[in-house]
Amino acid sequence: MRVLVALITLIGVAGGGGLYVMRGEQASVASAIAPEMLHTVTRGKLRVTITENGELLAQNSEKATPEMRRGGTITWLIEEGRRVEQDELLAQLDTTDLEERKTQLELEIVRTEADLDTARTELEIQSSENTATIEKASIALSRARQELEKYTLGDVPKERRELEIDIKDKETAFERAKKKYEDSLRLLKEDYITRSQAEQDRIDYERAQVQLVSSERNLDLFEKYTYPLTLLDKETAVKDAQRELDNAEKRAKSLLRQKEVAVESQQSRLKQQQDSLQEALDQIEQCTINAPVPGIVLYGDPDEPWYRSDIKIGGRIWGGVTMFTIPDLRVMQVKIHVHEADINKMKDGQSATVTMDTYPGLVLTGKVTKIASIAGSGGSPWEQNDEVKRFAVNITLDTDPDVVLRPGISAKAEIFIEDRNNVMFVPIQCVYLEGGAHYAWRLGTSGQPERVRVEPGMSNESFIEIVSGLEEGDRVLLYNPRIRVGDDDDAEAEGDEVPADDSILPVDEHENDSETEDAGAADDTVTTLDAVSDDDAEAVVSDGGDAVTDEAGNGSQVEGGESTPGAATEPADSDPAAGSKPDEDAKPEDDAPGQQTINTPAGSTAVLSP
Repeated sequence: MRVLVALITLIGVAGGGGLYVMRGEQASVASAIAPEMLHTVTRGKLRVTITENGELLAQNSEKATPEMRRGGTITWLIEEGRRVEQDELLAQLDTTDLEERKTQLELEIVRTEADLDTARTELEIQSSENTATIEKASIALSRARQELEKYTLGDVPKERRELEIDIKDKETAFERAKKKYEDSLRLLKEDYITRSQAEQDRIDYERAQVQLVSSERNLDLFEKYTYPLTLLDKETAVKDAQRELDNAEKRAKSLLRQKEVAVESQQSRLKQQQDSLQEALDQIEQCTINAPVPGIVLYGDPDEPWYRSDIKIGGRIWGGVTMFTIPDLRVMQVKIHVHEADINKMKDGQSATVTMDTYPGLVLTGKVTKIASIAGSGGSPWEQNDEVKRFAVNITLDTDPDVVLRPGISAKAEIFIEDRNNVMFVPIQCVYLEGGAHYAWRLGTSGQPERVRVEPGMSNESFIEIVSGLEEGDRVLLYNPRIRVGDDDDAEAEGDEVPADDSILPVDEHENDSETEDAGAADDTVTTLDAVSDDDAEAVVSDGGDAVTDEAGNGSQVEGGESTPGAATEPADSDPAAGSKPDEDAKPEDDAPGQQTINTPAGSTAVLSP
């Protein structure tokens, strides 16, 4: 890093031809600005539109969904995008398991019919089953008694203790929140904290108070309701188990009743198996998916795209999942997602034009027919982004029987908002936001750009309306000269403030001392002074390539002692579009080779030699 400090004096030559000082007319620090980088403010009609990319969809669609209770594997699948007729085969699911179940049920039905005929002769088998039933009832009774004992002696004390501990914790949290809120009120009065911090402490205090009341209420509910009701349930379970045992013993004594129950059981079993067989037959029929209406076949459901990957040969599909969507191509829509900053401009019935890369030159018209009430994240459930909120908007296209559109292709929609007549507007890049206000750079009468505050109005993708701050005929810069091409944007990203002064380069004379002290930390940039006294002046050279003006009025840069023609705010190797190059022939003929003339605001002229 190199720093050149040139002391500008008003008497002659300072050391061996290094720096020459002479009187001259005061000149401002400015650089040549290319005419193509300026725009003249005019009045006219500004068409306000919103342009978004979206997807072409059918307004109405029929869905083909298998209604089987179990899943199935796809063994045959029609090609996506193919046009089909009604009832044409779309897919076939594997029926191997269902066929095996059907065969098994048929055999079971034959067996059950035989069992029904012999049910009255199975007295010995029935007796064994009665014994098993009684033993099972006895076990259930013993288990119910143990559950009652476990609850009264173990669960109740444990739960009561946990509720009491929770109350203690909430009391501690409440006291802390209360003290913090009281302290915040005192600090707020003394302006040590902001009102939002104090408000947050108040919210925390009220939340802790509510949580404490809730914990106390939980204990009260447990003592008054939970414990008595649960205890009653446990005791009732014991009584029920006792009754079940008594009933089992009574049933075992009635052989006739047992035979009747056996017959009824076989009849019920037979009916159940017959119903299961019919269900298996229906499931086999459901494995054949046919087209409900004629149209073009699309895989899956556009509203549930996460199932689409399963629709393939060998993929497994479950009942209720939409396998195919057959859109009605007679009425098409474009679905877009509008940024939350623009959604208030949208209204039902607004006209729009739609273009598609798939159909070059085709321009379709339509109207906004639906605006979502709740913001999403851009349309995809896998791309959640809480910082960017967008609203889904549907544009229904005007019917054109000569155009056949395919759903799913990308489309670009331009929605007409309004025409602003007789308004001033400039290119949108002329206006920038700084400190919550909007500014533009206007070319002043002296030829120097000056920053002016403007009030913007409506805008489109290219132009923005200027309500106040500029006048018709003003010439404004198409860029912000404070942002140098090639510079790192780290300062802006970190929130460094831009000086509020309307000048671009001048530096206050009171900063001379700090500039000189920090010269070792600066880079190779030339900074001119706002005011230079007759007795003491400095030209500080640091990295960055800021511009100076020679006697001929040409903008140039000094980097490490060498002058380079170029834009005032651009490095020597920056894009020439940011500023015009000076005419080399306009250099003073009196300058020695390698020397650079500097006009100081005090009316003197300094010549830098290498």
